[in-house]
Amino acid sequence: MRISLLRARRWRIIWVIPFAALSLGLMASGAMPATYASRREAAQQVWKAQAITSYRIVVRAFFAGRTCAQEIEVRGTRQHILRDTCNSSWLSLLTVDRLFELSARLEAGPECFPSKQECICHRVRIGAIEYDPIYGFPATIGWRREMQPNWQHPAYWKRLWEKRELPNCTSPVRTLRLEVVSLTPLHDHETPRLYHASSAAGGN
Repeated sequence: MRISLLRARRWRIIWVIPFAALSLGLMASGAMPATYASRREAAQQVWKAQAITSYRIVVRAFFAGRTCAQEIEVRGTRQHILRDTCNSSWLSLLTVDRLFELSARLEAGPECFPSKQECICHRVRIGAIEYDPIYGFPATIGWRREMQPNWQHPAYWKRLWEKRELPNCTSPVRTLRLEVVSLTPLHDHETPRLYHASSAAGGN
């Protein structure tokens, strides 16, 4: 009888740990995207209030073990590349609109791997964004994408039961960092105001 009670208690402890981790994970996943979204939306309102339709922007990018830069001139809906050492199609042109699009990716939930049906692992993005306190645009974007065990999905526990080993949810960590080096609003009727990363103070 005592052995049976000990076994039952042991199994309860084994299952309590994953459920506790699941609860904490759900609490975190529910709070963080809302924070990212609210900060981005507030920053976009600040940027829109500037009514800057023409500007020159220089962005430095760090990804895949390399450093590169883009210099782009935007005039309304027209975009002109002055310099691009990145030559990356997925980055596209790093205009302010594009930077806001990339910043929104931190709001996305985890992606199932290897499939939605067999969601044993999931890919998550972890990072931070700093918005310029005056103009509102994303001054720096930094994140890493990594694979994590998906404890809350039945497929994870099914694989664990069938294979008698922890599912392999490891993969190379991918990182990205974007820094706005300078942004110069272009106006025909006034002297351009220059934003430079080293002169900006604080952030949202």
